[in-house]
Amino acid sequence: MKKSQIAALVATVAILSACGAGRVMVMEPVKISQPVTGVTIERDQSTVDVPTEITDKFETHLREKLNEAGFKDNKDLTLHYRFIQVNEGSRFARWFTAGLGNAGEGTLTTEIKYLDSNRQEVGKVQAEGKIGSGAFGGGFDNAIESSIEEIVGYTKQITSKK
Repeated sequence: MKKSQIAALVATVAILSACGAGRVMVMEPVKISQPVTGVTIERDQSTVDVPTEITDKFETHLREKLNEAGFKDNKDLTLHYRFIQVNEGSRFARWFTAGLGNAGEGTLTTEIKYLDSNRQEVGKVQAEGKIGSGAFGGGFDNAIESSIEEIVGYTKQITSKK
């Protein structure tokens, strides 16, 4: 393949893929006074209506990613979460605009309270996942996965200091 063909192929794949992004906003810095070998997660009442499919997918994937990151399932640290914003956006609009602008963008915002083994709140963050655009429209799963990656990354960061 020529360099120009490779460049065109890469550009095509980038345009056709859906773009997901995420970020963590620290509301109260997490202060951990004990070693953390594991975490558990628990759901709180969300401030918005969330389809069961999204809630189940989020919790299942969050558990998987925490396990993959080396966290055991114990109560050294509890991630007490709730959804505070869910907007699935429009897959059709994402597809129709083929990656131009933010049409059809979907977002998911989760509030996570970190609780120590004594169930005392030791910090709070908000994690956001976003699905932007793509010629195939992309699925809301990208927003869920982006949010989870941010949560797990932040949890690894705060627990590695001890």
